[in-house]
Amino acid sequence: MCRFRRTVSLVLVCALLALGVSRAMISKYEQKRQQILAACKAEREKLGVAEQKALAGKCQTPEIALVSPAMLNPGQTAEVTVTGKFPAGTRFLFESDCIDVLKESVAANTYHATVKVSAECGPETLAVEAFAPFCCKSGRLDHALTIGGNFEWDLTASNGWRVKAHAAAPEAGAGRSAELKYMLEFFRGNETAPFTRREATLHPSTGSSSPSYYFSISNQDESSMNTQQEMEKISKQMANPSLSNAEREKLMKQMEALLTNMTKDANKITDPAYMKQLQAKADEFGCGAINATVQNGSVTGTMNCSQKVGSNLKITGTMKAQAK
Repeated sequence: MCRFRRTVSLVLVCALLALGVSRAMISKYEQKRQQILAACKAEREKLGVAEQKALAGKCQTPEIALVSPAMLNPGQTAEVTVTGKFPAGTRFLFESDCIDVLKESVAANTYHATVKVSAECGPETLAVEAFAPFCCKSGRLDHALTIGGNFEWDLTASNGWRVKAHAAAPEAGAGRSAELKYMLEFFRGNETAPFTRREATLHPSTGSSSPSYYFSISNQDESSMNTQQEMEKISKQMANPSLSNAEREKLMKQMEALLTNMTKDANKITDPAYMKQLQAKADEFGCGAINATVQNGSVTGTMNCSQKVGSNLKITGTMKAQAK
């Protein structure tokens, strides 16, 4: 009898431990989602049979139109506004373990939330979900929010190349089109100066156990980027209504010189020798993408370059948050 009791006790202990482990494996987001759905079901079950039948044909699906601001940073506390079409009593959920809602309210198809972004979070793109009361119909907006941050990537490819990626500051006035922009520096072997610098956009992915990322790399080198940036700078300066005629004329001459050089480069495209030169240059580099997975700051993945360099180079390295 004692042995039977000990066996039963051991089984119960193991079951409780297994339950605790399974709960720990469920993310905070999943726990919150289950709570919302359970509360919704409880609301519906309190209704009478006739009320539930009437509800079936009237229940609206929430529609999310816009989330503002588009980008937050690790450690930030911010006011987030979600607009759209929401039935009274709609509940909202950010699809991320990095977001804690400190305060929230809904009025006139607008949801306001004071949120806290975990300081431990890396770059992330997340969705927002809305759940109608009683019937539990849900709507979502993918890529509704982006968590940015100042991160540095230090990568080594299997061909010996090294890549350093630095987060670029968001462009002023970028608004909802703001993206995670990076500057990538490429080194061969033990070189101390990069042989090329390229702009890139970082695209975080969701839905995996370890955060995964995709860098889309510009095919323009730094010299081309500098020309475009200089033209944008001059255009902004010329928009200043307080410029004198002399200052405006000077800027016009600078703009004309840049346009002349760009026209010359464009005309070269019809020259077979020039096109052959461009192709040879592309063959020496041709890196267009980096796919990476990050776990505890360690990076693994692949870099896709030209066939001559390597179309599927393995990469390893680190991703670290930098001091502001």
